[in-house]
Formats: sequence, structure tokens, C-alpha cells
Amino acid sequence: MGSRLGWRGMVGLGGLLATFAPWSAQATEQEREDWRPSSGYSLKKDKKHRRHHEEAAMGGSGVDMAAMYPRLGGHVGFALPVLSITDDDTTVIFGDFFALGLTPGISLKLTEKWTLDFEFIAFSRWDFEKDGEPARVGTTFVVDPGLLYNFEGFTAGVRLAMAVGAGQPFNLGVVPIIVKGFPVTDHLKWFIELDLPLFFTGAPGDSGISFGPQIQTGIAF
Repeated sequence: MGSRLGWRGMVGLGGLLATFAPWSAQATEQEREDWRPSSGYSLKKDKKHRRHHEEAAMGGSGVDMAAMYPRLGGHVGFALPVLSITDDDTTVIFGDFFALGLTPGISLKLTEKWTLDFEFIAFSRWDFEKDGEPARVGTTFVVDPGLLYNFEGFTAGVRLAMAVGAGQPFNLGVVPIIVKGFPVTDHLKWFIELDLPLFFTGAPGDSGISFGPQIQTGIAF
């Protein structure tokens, strides 16, 4: 009758459509799932969007990079010795000498609490003229790796140190330290540190001990 199709024709047409467009029913169902309105937004779309940003922040692996250990960090700063006590004499900064140290370091953060810190200090010191003795200048390089522990409010630890270079006697230092950090950004901290180096020195026919507290400050990352 006219253009009407019999039931056989309708079945045949449906089969033809299913053959060439098998995705149509699935797409319709998927669209209903993906575009359920919630205050004008798709819930699934929002979840996918949030997941994308979270994975981007985690390096695309789905793992929080900030929580992964071990990881590298570091610091750079300046050290200012304030006092020097030896077997022979006691001297103070500005009155008897001026010294300044450059303190770069590389940190290996083992856990949230424990850190291995590999620090190097280049000291330049100017001893003023005193009691007829002429002024003297010199530069010392100190290697002082240490193990640090984070107590939440502050960090403390101990370093082993050795001054190296021509003219240096046999020496070994133990350096207790206390560090306080102040966040600057999510990845940078300004820190202030108290170092209490105790050095034992030796040479043929001579030995000694020295204590030289110093203040250190800089940026850690």
C-alpha cells in the first residue's frame, strides 16, 4: 500500500542500519551517560577533566611525585663565622677578622624525615693586623656531608667535615647543625642555620682543636 513497508521490509531495513551503523545504539547510550546535566555541566566530563589535571600534576603516572623517595634537592647560601676559638687564641668577626663562605649543596631526600646532604663550603678569610703581625688572607675549601632529620618545626643533624687544599694540616671536623626553614613558594624555602663546627687538627709534633660557630642562610629547593 503506497510507500508503507511491510513487516518484512522493516526488519530488513533495521538489519541494514544495524549492519552499517552498529555504533548508533551504543553512541546514543554513551551520550546519555556522558551528558547527564548537573547544573549545566556533565558529571562525567567534570570527573575526566579533574582526573586529567590530577594526572598532569603527578607526572602523568597517577603517582604523587612529591611523595616519591628518594628524590633530589639542594641549597645555596652564605656562611658567616662569628667566632674562632683555638688552643692559641680567641678571635671575633669584625674585631679580629672577616670571613665569608659560599655554601652550595646537593640533597638526597631518603624519606619524609631523613635527608643526606652533600655540602661544600669555600671560605675566604681576612685576618686583620694585630700586635705587630701583618694582615693575612687565605681561602679554604671544606667538604662536609651530613645526615639530617626533619622534626617538623625544624631540622637538625650532624656533618663530618674536612678542610682540603695546600697547607692544610691533617684535620677532621664534627658539625652539629640546627636549621629553620620558611616557605617562599611551593618548592623553595628560605632557611637560617646554626653550625657548631669542632675541628681536630694534627701535624708532626703538633696537634690542636678549634671551635668556630657560624650562621648560614640561603635558599633550599
